[in-house]
Amino acid sequence: MSPRITTALLALAILLGGVLLYARALDRVPPYLIHDEVQGALHAQAIASTGRGLDGRWLPMYFSEPGFAAGRDPIMIYVTAIGLQALPFTDAGVRTPTALVAVLNLLLMFFAARAIFGSTWAGLLAAVLLALTPIHFIRGRLLLSPLYSLPFMLAWLWTLRRFEEQPSTRRFITACVWLVVAMYSYLGAVVMVPLYLLMTMGVAAKSLRFRAAVLAAAVCLVCLLPMAAWYLANPDRNAQIVGAYQLAGARSISDVISDRIGLYWQFFDPSYLFISGDASLVNSTRTSGLFPWAFAALLPVGLIAMIRSRQPIAWVIAAGFLTAPLAAVISGGIEMNRVMFVIPFAVLTATGGAVSLAGRGALSRGIAVALVALVAVQFAAFHRHYMSDAYRAGAATWFSGNAREALRELIARAGSGPIYISDEIEWVQGLWRFYAIEANRLELLDRTIFFTDPPAIAAAGSMLICAADSPHCAATIASGAWRDVVRIPALGGHRTFVILQRGGTNDNSN
Repeated sequence: MSPRITTALLALAILLGGVLLYARALDRVPPYLIHDEVQGALHAQAIASTGRGLDGRWLPMYFSEPGFAAGRDPIMIYVTAIGLQALPFTDAGVRTPTALVAVLNLLLMFFAARAIFGSTWAGLLAAVLLALTPIHFIRGRLLLSPLYSLPFMLAWLWTLRRFEEQPSTRRFITACVWLVVAMYSYLGAVVMVPLYLLMTMGVAAKSLRFRAAVLAAAVCLVCLLPMAAWYLANPDRNAQIVGAYQLAGARSISDVISDRIGLYWQFFDPSYLFISGDASLVNSTRTSGLFPWAFAALLPVGLIAMIRSRQPIAWVIAAGFLTAPLAAVISGGIEMNRVMFVIPFAVLTATGGAVSLAGRGALSRGIAVALVALVAVQFAAFHRHYMSDAYRAGAATWFSGNAREALRELIARAGSGPIYISDEIEWVQGLWRFYAIEANRLELLDRTIFFTDPPAIAAAGSMLICAADSPHCAATIASGAWRDVVRIPALGGHRTFVILQRGGTNDNSN
């Protein structure tokens, strides 16, 4: 079989296997949508149906909303909007484009690693390691922006390696453009991309002509014109970014340096990286770290091999791994979104570790095989727990607490009267709009009233939903003016939602 056919078959296997792994049961796990997913989905649906964001702007660069004037990053929303042309507007439907981007990461990792290590099988190993990396799998099933930076980073590394092998102006410009476009994917990329551009210049320094550098700078500036225009027209975004990354609360330069050094080493805490992961059950199951246990051995070996290598691309990978937490360090907290940049560098470094061990003799080769097998064994256990009812129940409080099923029930029972919804239900306004669109019942939005204090007067047949553990809800039930229609418990039993009806009989109740 020719190498091209082998490569094509392996790429196809990666795509099919990735889709089966990443796109399954997206309506069930994660258990519910979080606020950022809901808002991103609503923006995407608005673009897909009208070409305008929720604020009414035509094809905006950033997506503003009340409470977040700076706006959400565009690439995720536009990709999701394209997906919604064919996908249903459901929990699974809006998450599917992100899952497919995660699968694209696997394919790009295969080609990037294949070029970097000069081996098709090393490329396959890197793709498998990425697929079985817990944090990549978890974030590949959430409608959140940071994952959308990774395809551009992988394309950059692949192109940079090809430039290293055969320098050309076109390849240098392409590598730079991948990075610049990544700045539209996630805010943290605005911090990290200049560093990666410096690395690119370092790789190209010996072979790059002045004309090529000027041409690359011009192309990159053109790519950044839409962003620059938006920043000038929306100065609030500048203030928001400065606020997010300023050295808040520092008393002196020495305090700043001390705090940031502490944060940097905090990121490399083995417990965080390999054992328990992020504190939030949105980003972790708490049964696994960001990376598999085997990476604790593969990363040091790979890092040493990369540093000792004579290939500039290997130094870029090592530098990328060591500098990955900088956006989080600058912002003053190790926050999962801002450390996602580490994923491709860590997987490539671990792959380098496995390749290095495999080339040292039979014993080292056996150790490499055992470590890779351990990755698969651990991921199987992680995946089993992640897809279980135990994880769904434990994580429910980090998501929307089964407001989904409560609001779907309310939609099914809604008659022609007013609908009262307690704004004590977390994220309820976005969730209500989401599930009204899902049910094709947008007319309900016009007669919806969000309240903090329950209405003293309401028409007969009016519907009301609130959380049973709320004092306001308990008082409404105790008043006797509202009839208890149905109760919807959350996963794990931590909260129950109550649907009430005012007097009379609702047209659609049963």
